[in-house]
Amino acid sequence: MQMKKYFTTFLFLILALLAVPVFADDFQDGMNAANRGDFKAAFDIWEPLGKRGNALAQFNLGLMYDKGEGVKRDYKMAAKWYKLAARQGISSAQFNLGWLYSKGKGVRQSFKRTIMWYARAAKKGNPSAQFNLGLMYDIGEGVAPDYKRAIKWYRLAAKQNNSQAQFNLGQLYESGERVPQNYKRVIKWYKASAKNGNELAQFKLGTLFEKGKGVTQSYKKAVKWYKLAAQQGNEVSQFNLGYMFSRGIGVQRNYKEAVKWYRLSAAQGNIIAQYNLGVFYIEGKGVRQSYSKAASWFRLAAKRGDSEAQFRLGMMYEDGDGVEKDPEKAVRLYRFAADQGHALAQGNLGWMYINGKGVEEDLDEAAKWYRRSEQSSKNKQSGQPLTSLR
Repeated sequence: MQMKKYFTTFLFLILALLAVPVFADDFQDGMNAANRGDFKAAFDIWEPLGKRGNALAQFNLGLMYDKGEGVKRDYKMAAKWYKLAARQGISSAQFNLGWLYSKGKGVRQSFKRTIMWYARAAKKGNPSAQFNLGLMYDIGEGVAPDYKRAIKWYRLAAKQNNSQAQFNLGQLYESGERVPQNYKRVIKWYKASAKNGNELAQFKLGTLFEKGKGVTQSYKKAVKWYKLAAQQGNEVSQFNLGYMFSRGIGVQRNYKEAVKWYRLSAAQGNIIAQYNLGVFYIEGKGVRQSYSKAASWFRLAAKRGDSEAQFRLGMMYEDGDGVEKDPEKAVRLYRFAADQGHALAQGNLGWMYINGKGVEEDLDEAAKWYRRSEQSSKNKQSGQPLTSLR
């Protein structure tokens, strides 16, 4: 997990922070220019203020160099201005300076200085600095892993509604690898994160309610959380919703809704969603029956190595359903699936060799594939992993 970069908008804090009262009007003129998108004018106003020691102007100048607004992006200059503002106690400048040190942008990379500046910002209550400190102690970046410190900083950020810190706390308590497993805290922090819009926390809650881990099992609540995550584009939640609508789990069975969610998941590359859409088009569930569209979805999953899709597409090429009949393509697809231990594909490949369809007739090769098919079926029934026999 990457550390977050904190980009605040241009700062306009309490005017009492300004060293000289006359700076207030000048600083606001810069803010007005920035708000209307005239960053060059803002820069021209803030630069002399920054040189005269105005901390907020210094921070905003650093931000402009950092983002390349009003000036050419220059991390070295960004670091210069951030440092001036950071030394005057501007926590956003301290955080951004720490981030530059962590990446070695405009300064020589130094995790020691990263932690120093993050700590200064974190002690002032900056939630992003608190989260990043927690993450560094969590994963041991630049420091020895220290889970007590990680939790300390995560908690401080979480109490300020930092959704990622809340999520990470939930993960720590769920895994039980570094702190004692505690599902009461898992649910507490995932819910806090989910309510702040974190899609992964929403997905996790859906999974916990679906499986009844740490909570009373509730498919209805699982659907609720999956839907929130799915609406934010979470691929697995979209697939899970499709499956639950197709089976009527926690919701009334609705094939059209299932197709809707499978499509969204499939568009992100979910292989099983692509395969299931192929099946739906063959069976006419939630969609008008179309073998050609079924073949299109099977093809996508087959290219990604899904053996079931390869097998089904192979049958379509063998019979000419939705595609032009092509025994050679059928054999190729059966072989892909057969090499993954797909028993029916192995049997069909044997059939193709017996009848010389798409390949030259070869009874020895046919016998080989029939033996593999029989063994794969036995393995499946006994629960052993399906592997190609050699």
